Amino acid sequence: MTRRYVATCWVDALRLAQLDSTALENIKHSSGLELRYRTDWWAIWSDNCLTTAIGLPEDFRPEGLSADAIALIDEVWIGGASTPQCGWPLLARVEQILTCERVYFLEEKEFALCQENLTLRFIDNQEGALSRCYARIGSCYRCDLITITTD
Repeated sequence: MTRRYVATCWVDALRLAQLDSTALENIKHSSGLELRYRTDWWAIWSDNCLTTAIGLPEDFRPEGLSADAIALIDEVWIGGASTPQCGWPLLARVEQILTCERVYFLEEKEFALCQENLTLRFIDNQEGALSRCYARIGSCYRCDLITITTD
C-alpha cells in the first residue's frame, strides 16, 4: 500500500508509488492477506482492515459481505471517517439490519442531524445493536456507527 493506492503485487506497488511519490521504504507490505470485498472506492481484507480500492485490478471483485454490511460501510466511508466507533470488523460481520428506529431527527435548510438505533443480525446468527448518527451541513456529510451496550 502506498500513500494513495493499493496493489496486489510488488511491481504494481512500485509503479503506484511513483505516481503518488511514496518512498520505497514507506510502502506498507502485508503478506497472506485475502481480499474479502471491494467497491470502486474501498476494499476490506481478511484482517478486517479497510483500505482504498484505487489501484486494485477491476476484475478483482470477490463477494464476501452482505448487502447491509456494504451499505453500512459505505455510509461511514462516504462520510470520510477514518474508522467508525464500532470498528470495521463488526460492520463486516453484519448479515442483516433487522430494525431501524429513528430516535432523533432535525432538518433545516442546509443542515440535518439524525440518530437511529439499528438492530442487527450477524453472520454467526447473533444479534446486536448500533446507533447510527449522521450530520449533513450543505454538501458535507459525516456518519458514525456506535455500539450500543445493554446492561
